[in-house]
Amino acid sequence: MTGNRSLALVVLSVAGAIALFWLVVHQVSALWLDVALRPEVREALQRSMDDQKRLRALDDGHREEYRQQFESTRRLLQRLDVIRMSREQVLRRFEIALGTLFAFVTALAAAWMWTRLRRAQERERRDYLERVSVLQENARRHAHELKGPLTAARLELERGELESVAEELERLARLSRQQASFAAIGTPVLRRESLRAIVEELCATFADAWPDMTLRCSTGDAAVCVDRDMLRQVLVNLCSNSALAGATSITFTIARQQLDVSDDGGGIAESLRAHVFDPYVTTRRSGEGMGLGLAISRKIMIDHGGDLQLAATSPSGTTFRITFGVVECN
Repeated sequence: MTGNRSLALVVLSVAGAIALFWLVVHQVSALWLDVALRPEVREALQRSMDDQKRLRALDDGHREEYRQQFESTRRLLQRLDVIRMSREQVLRRFEIALGTLFAFVTALAAAWMWTRLRRAQERERRDYLERVSVLQENARRHAHELKGPLTAARLELERGELESVAEELERLARLSRQQASFAAIGTPVLRRESLRAIVEELCATFADAWPDMTLRCSTGDAAVCVDRDMLRQVLVNLCSNSALAGATSITFTIARQQLDVSDDGGGIAESLRAHVFDPYVTTRRSGEGMGLGLAISRKIMIDHGGDLQLAATSPSGTTFRITFGVVECN
C-alpha cells in the first residue's frame, strides 16, 4: 500500500512538472516571438535601410560598405516576414522540441525514482525477513534449551526425586538470567580510568574464582574512557570462557588504547571462529549455557566506541583484543 501511494505521488509530481513546463515555455516562446514581430521592430529596420541608402548616396568612399549593411538588414527583415507568416508553426515546433527534451529527462528521473522505490521496498522486505528469521532462530534455541531441563524435571518428578527437580529448575533460572542479561545491556557511563588499575583489581578480586587458572598482568598502562563495571563484566566473561576451554593461565597485555586477553587453552574450532560473537553460538552442552557471553561483551565494547575482536587462536591458545574508542568522558 505504501509503495502504491509513493508511486502515485511520483506520477502526480511528474505530471505537474510537465504541465508547468509546457505553460512556461508556451508563454515565454510566444512572448519572444511577439517582441521580435512587433511593428516597431519592423519600422526600425526599415528606417535603418533608408538611412543606409542616403548614406551611400552621400559618401562615395563607403558605398560598398553601406550596400552590404543594407542587404544584411533587408535579409533580416525578410526573415522576420517569414517568421510572422509561420508564427504558429514555429511556436509549435519550438514547443515540441523543448517538450520532447523535457519529457525525456523527466522519464529518466521517473525511472530513477521508481528504481529507488523498488530497491527500498526490497530492502524493507529483506530486513523484515531477517528479523523474522532471527526471531525464529531464537525461538528454536529457546525451545531446545528449555526442553532438556523440563524433560528431566518431569522424569524426576515421576520418580519422586525432588532434589534433582530442584537442580533442573536452577538450570532454567540460570538460562533465564542469561537471557535477561542480554536484553538488559545498559548504556555505559564513561569515566577516564587507568586500564592497568582495572586489570590489577580484577586479578586480585578473582584470583581464586578459577582454581586451575592463573591471572597475570603485564607491564604498561593507558588512560581510557570506560565504564569500569561493564569492562569488568567483559573481562570476567573472557576468563570464564578460557577456564571452560581448559586454560591454566590468562595474560592481560596493555598497549596504548587496547587490551589483549590471552590464554593457553585449546583454541577455538575453525568452524566456529567466524561466528564466535553471534548470539547462541556455544560449544557447551544443552542447558549449560546459551552462547551469549561474547555477544554481550562485544556489544558492551561497541557501545564504548571500541570493539572486541578475536585476534588469534590455535591449539596452543587464544587471544581476544579489546579496543577503546577515542571519546569524550569525565
